Amino acid sequence: MAKTDDVLLALSRTIPGCIRGVGSFQYRGKTYRLVDNFAASQHMKCNVCGNYPVFDVSVIRSEEGDKLNACNNCIDRITKRAVSGWFKTYRKKRENIIENRKYIDGLSSILAAYERTALSFQISSEDVEKLRTTFVQMCNGLNPRTEQKQLAECYFSYSVESLRVNKTE
Repeated sequence: MAKTDDVLLALSRTIPGCIRGVGSFQYRGKTYRLVDNFAASQHMKCNVCGNYPVFDVSVIRSEEGDKLNACNNCIDRITKRAVSGWFKTYRKKRENIIENRKYIDGLSSILAAYERTALSFQISSEDVEKLRTTFVQMCNGLNPRTEQKQLAECYFSYSVESLRVNKTE
């Protein structure tokens, strides 16, 4: 499994804790719990306010089993928490991780080889720290700055070139 897959799996494992963290809440005289949140592939309607179309849906279920789909404004209002903001942040982090897959997987390989002293090229200790910082940043769902990408790509080209040299020997 690639490092990006590990990072995405770890991120996805934070969802149940967030859902549990909301706890129970009252809506129209009944006790509800948040049971799911998803980005709808088709337009949906909010069962709380009637808003249509709704793209981000929070599913709530009452103790009696009644299920409602709630839009972002409604889930935040009835839970008295910024539930929609957490899921928006989660989705943005996930999107960034997927977009930066090349960098995460490439830096993971280079840094691991550096730790094993198995690189066929030199990296200064200053650049190693910069690459580690970039790697951690991207694993946390943040986008790298242009100069961070350029540094990573510089070492990617060394890595590819060293593989070419090794294959021809």
